[in-house]
Amino acid sequence: MVWWRSKGQEGGPPGRPGAWLGLLLPALALAQPHPPAASPEVRVIVDVSGSMRSNDPEQLAASAVELLAALLPVGVTAGVWTFGETVAAPLSLAEVDDAWREQAMALRPALVEYQPFTDIEAAVAAAAEPSAVGEPHLLLLTDGVVDLPPARGPKPAIDDASRRRLLEALAPDLARQGVVAHAIAFSEEADLALVAQLSRLTGGLPLQVASPEQLPGAFLDIVERIFPTDQIPLVDGRFLIEAGVESFSALLFPGEGGEPLALVAPDGTRYAPDSPPAGARWQVESLFSLLRVAEPARGEWRLEGALGAQSRIGVQGAVGLHVGPLPATLYPEVGVPLEAWLVRGGEPWEGAPEDLAIDATLLDDAGHVLAEAPLQRDGERFVGELVPPAWLGPARLRLRAEGEGILRQRLQAVSVQPLLGLLPEAEEGAGAMAPGRPEGERFHEDLATGRDGGELVDSPADRFIDFIHDLPSRAAALGREALPWLEQRRRALVASPGQQAVAGGLAILLLVALMLLRRTRRRQRRRVVHREDPHV
Repeated sequence: MVWWRSKGQEGGPPGRPGAWLGLLLPALALAQPHPPAASPEVRVIVDVSGSMRSNDPEQLAASAVELLAALLPVGVTAGVWTFGETVAAPLSLAEVDDAWREQAMALRPALVEYQPFTDIEAAVAAAAEPSAVGEPHLLLLTDGVVDLPPARGPKPAIDDASRRRLLEALAPDLARQGVVAHAIAFSEEADLALVAQLSRLTGGLPLQVASPEQLPGAFLDIVERIFPTDQIPLVDGRFLIEAGVESFSALLFPGEGGEPLALVAPDGTRYAPDSPPAGARWQVESLFSLLRVAEPARGEWRLEGALGAQSRIGVQGAVGLHVGPLPATLYPEVGVPLEAWLVRGGEPWEGAPEDLAIDATLLDDAGHVLAEAPLQRDGERFVGELVPPAWLGPARLRLRAEGEGILRQRLQAVSVQPLLGLLPEAEEGAGAMAPGRPEGERFHEDLATGRDGGELVDSPADRFIDFIHDLPSRAAALGREALPWLEQRRRALVASPGQQAVAGGLAILLLVALMLLRRTRRRQRRRVVHREDPHV
């Protein structure tokens, strides 16, 4: 079933978004009702290559795009591109309003017009081309690898060249222009290393989903990065509403067992989707349910039934939690500077509770704590540093503010990746990353001829030579990515003589490593020259 379509009693006929779209837009505190001052621009890029037919038989990629379109705040700019062998823009960049949403909800036929081949480079370039007024965010969804038509040149040389242009030329250029590229790998056959590197170079979030059912959650993770808002903890189906909360919004995903959900108010009153609280709306779909309650009673509320782990409660009120910029990519044992503060009426809250405490926690996908760090009060703000452990994979960075009569948190999806990201082995197991480069072409369906793509397997020697060849560009990309962190470290060193001594030692070790690397490259060149046959 197409899960975004309404089955409720309010709104338009089935198949139209009106029944739940009007509910979804004001209901979610997860997407801001009004765009921020520097309004982001969202540009969605959807893979429509032939393999999507088998990898997404329920067409949930189209459903996720519809959900994303409904979540976008009014006034931001957004558009949708599709790509296979060619690139199209079925929904051009425009300001999000009711008319734009209607067009987005009618995109499903264009999102299932499958093509042969996968030209990722052309798709990213096309989506990034229009000039931006705000901060452009690209959202790439792909289930494959770079796979160009043989008519364009010999394979796999043309595929390798396109992939290198994307990572070595286009991605750094996007970063210089302030374009952020988020990427979702939709299958194990996708080029996970490309997804991770493209996102890392531009400051975006790389994600990998194992099944189509996980796509809505992945899109929500990216929406929360672009439009961060306040949430409150949801623990074992329970959440606390304190004074000052003007409304709460619950986006609920089904859990195992399939038991219908019920909401229990602090006074014990039970509510169900067909009998919600007075003035509330509760919409139930096959893959999610959505509830908004205005002016809720104070106290502990609870949800009963099968509740999925991705469920979340957003709140709106006069008091809010603001945080400084949070990186999408973290590195083991490398500290992340953090800053957070409470606002009231849009201004830093001078009357914040004396017992207010703000802490940061890094969690894995199962909710296990990986690292913790309390933030220290510095005037009206709290500052600190969180150091990720020697662990790789997808995670969530949570900042929580708690004091007398106040409880707020921000949750951001992040990816913990190897610091250097140079060796293919270092990328194994890191969420949206996979070992090395793809060994061959993806199996694809040529819709014109029915021809299947062949497989090409590189030898270890080939991969080693490619690694040596890519070192300069990889090092340059790493340097560009590390500039903000290096600036933060420089400021810390100026204030700490002890850290200056440590930095000096690390610089010596780095110099030695570079000398060894240079020596290895020279030996490799000599071996290659030595193997050449004499000319006759």
